[in-house]
Amino acid sequence: MNFYVNFGYLEAIGVTLFFVLYVLYFVFSFQRAKVLGLPLRGYFWLKMLFRSVYFGLFVIAILGPTIGEEKQQVKVQGKDIMFVVDVSASMLAQDVLPSRLEKVKFELQNLLENPLQARIGIIVFAQEAYQFCPLTKDYSLLQNVFIPALSAQMMKNSSTQIYNALELALKRLLNENQDQIHKKAKVIVLFTDGEDWGENINALAETIKQKGVHLLVVGIGSEKGGPIFTSTGFKKNNKGEKVISKLNRNYLLNFVQRAEGKYFEISQENQIIRNDMDKVRATLEEIQGILQDKREISLEANKYYYPLLLAFMMLCLDTIITTRIIKLPS
Repeated sequence: MNFYVNFGYLEAIGVTLFFVLYVLYFVFSFQRAKVLGLPLRGYFWLKMLFRSVYFGLFVIAILGPTIGEEKQQVKVQGKDIMFVVDVSASMLAQDVLPSRLEKVKFELQNLLENPLQARIGIIVFAQEAYQFCPLTKDYSLLQNVFIPALSAQMMKNSSTQIYNALELALKRLLNENQDQIHKKAKVIVLFTDGEDWGENINALAETIKQKGVHLLVVGIGSEKGGPIFTSTGFKKNNKGEKVISKLNRNYLLNFVQRAEGKYFEISQENQIIRNDMDKVRATLEEIQGILQDKREISLEANKYYYPLLLAFMMLCLDTIITTRIIKLPS
């Protein structure tokens, strides 16, 4: 028989306290009988044994006995997910409240509430791109440090160049364990409004497809668009007019089709709200990772309720059935 809980200090203190009190009880009963000049009855010793047994059962129940053993094979799989987040000025547009970028941060926090069983990294980009967080399984670090720090002020240039970001993401995903690259183990999740793509973007789509990397694109914004709010007010063009940033849905869809990826969207159009993040999570969970290891784990059920039930029944009997412990003269 094994136990879920080790016999530690608390358990030792409890058992010691029980025996100390029980010894005191025995001494008190013995002295009481001695004063009266009468012997202790045989029931006294039976009660002592009975109470010791059900106390022992309570201790066993607390420790959590496991009876029997079952083996199950568990597959350990590897999967890398790179979040590529647009932090250009256009992501400050408020056609998605509170803003496109703040909405992305909120959805990423929600996405990581339940682990995805994968390493996750973050690449940020505007005109340039850099790896903000390397691939890691420390979800607490992602949620408490890196995601809250995402900001449009991270990049000096406010324009967008998606090509650079996707090229960097592809490089970071494929440069590890190059000989073991598997199409089901590498995923890029791009969050952008799709305003500017750069040159050779179609060739990059072909490369993503050929390498077998899964591409998920999440479009942020609306086709109607919205003004870009900055710390100095709304962004304006050379004519003094407000710059309106719009979701480039058609371009995003065309790129996804070329790369054989999947398109999702977070948008607000004429009071109609679309949020595909549940579908994004479902897709990420469906993607199978590389089989890295097979392990056998022991499945042992905690059978604490058996000794607990028996001890409780014995306690009830001890309470109900009363008897004199000192033998009276006949």
